[in-house]
Amino acid sequence: MAKQKQQQEEELYAQAAGAIGTLAIAAGVLAAIKDKLGLSWPATLALTAGALVALGYGAYKARTGLQRLLAGRRQPVAVLKQQGLQAPAQDTQESTDTVVLPTAMGQLLQRLEAPVESVDSIPHPTGEGHMVRVAAPHTTAAVTRLREAIASELDITQEDVNFARVEGSIRNARMLIGTPYTHIPQLPDLAGLDLDADIPLGYDLWGNILTMPSPIGKHFLVAGETEGGKTSFLKFLAYLFLMAGGRLVIVDGKPDGDYADFREACDYYDNSLTHKGVMGALDYVRDVAEKRGRSKRDGGRPEPMLVIIDEILTFKEDPAEGKEFESALKLTASQVRSARILVACATQHPRDDVISTVIKNNLTVQIAFKVMSRAASRMILGTVPEGVNAELLPASARGTFIIKDPRGVREMRGLFITDDMIQHAVKARLDAVEPNEHAKAVLAAYGNADFLSTEELANALRGCGYDIPDGAQPMGVAVREVIVKGFGAAPDVIQQGPAGARRKGRRKADLLALLART
Repeated sequence: MAKQKQQQEEELYAQAAGAIGTLAIAAGVLAAIKDKLGLSWPATLALTAGALVALGYGAYKARTGLQRLLAGRRQPVAVLKQQGLQAPAQDTQESTDTVVLPTAMGQLLQRLEAPVESVDSIPHPTGEGHMVRVAAPHTTAAVTRLREAIASELDITQEDVNFARVEGSIRNARMLIGTPYTHIPQLPDLAGLDLDADIPLGYDLWGNILTMPSPIGKHFLVAGETEGGKTSFLKFLAYLFLMAGGRLVIVDGKPDGDYADFREACDYYDNSLTHKGVMGALDYVRDVAEKRGRSKRDGGRPEPMLVIIDEILTFKEDPAEGKEFESALKLTASQVRSARILVACATQHPRDDVISTVIKNNLTVQIAFKVMSRAASRMILGTVPEGVNAELLPASARGTFIIKDPRGVREMRGLFITDDMIQHAVKARLDAVEPNEHAKAVLAAYGNADFLSTEELANALRGCGYDIPDGAQPMGVAVREVIVKGFGAAPDVIQQGPAGARRKGRRKADLLALLART
């Protein structure tokens, strides 16, 4: 209102200045005509007034004709509304070309010259919802690109203007005015989850669960700035695989041990942050794929496997080791697709020296969490429709991401799980495997201990009735034989304990991981 009043005052000042100028010109013209023609003052005044009226009318007609020509012989509804006028209802054919939308949001979008066909209000649990249909041949990008302008008109932040394209349509979008993703849905029932069918992955602005087609045979690139929600997303993915009877291989390239709760249920787990650790994991996965290939020829159908490598920058900091890692990753990704194995790599450094061409070409499902620039968003997602930008993801809703998968490009917020849910799934996996008598004896020997030296385990096994000889060499061989009988293989011997008193032995978690594999 203040802006409109100021504009009206400026127009009045301009009109007053024009009137003064016109009077000055008229006075000069009157004096010239009188002296030139020798007319009386009354006759001169009448002649001049008639000429000015004729010129004014001609200028008015010329201006009106030019406006009609430029506007396609009609005035847009937005212009009429700005002038405080109403569009004529039925006078001419021209009035039917543009329809004034009935809702306030529709009229706002028309004022911003968005090519909208309809805008309807729809219920939303926590905000103001609208269903926007864009006129052909335009797409939803014609409206989503106006996010900043809409926020300015409504005097709100851009984060309060949100769009979600209706799946399967390029012209329909849901619009939310309000804080995004505040309506959190209940986690769907995952009993009987089939990884060969659609899997739940997140939820939209209205709290609807969104899915993606079966992830089997696909590989994921997950990237975004730190604390964006990448680890929570990958933990949820690992949880889905556990619930569906799948297998896990996890290489955590960060020192925080975020995936430690999954360790006992992993076929292979490494948190050493070393080149040797990640290369060993990739070698293991290719070996599994080769064995599965032979099993497949015999009619076998193995369980799906998820391979997580979190923070790939850790394994690329040394240039020579980085090239070796990328070569191994490329080889692994190409060999394991048909073996029902999914590889997911993550980084919080979305740069071209980290997300190289090799990485992008082999990880074909891209997931972008919030980033600090449009360039970083393009680095993760590649070519996307106009207006898709992970820089604009809401900071208030941690875990929101843009996914580019077989269903297209979509924004959603991830589904979260608790540590208790993870521990329950891991325990269920371990309980589902019935250990044989040798495995039971070894686990009983450990009791509540997480680590036993070879000598300590040998003494405990003697108490269970096993004949374990003395002497480092025969004792170690005998202990290993008991472990292999119980678990099918023996984990590597490691050294653990304080400096100066380190002991060689094995971790209970590694034994439980072997048990989970069987």
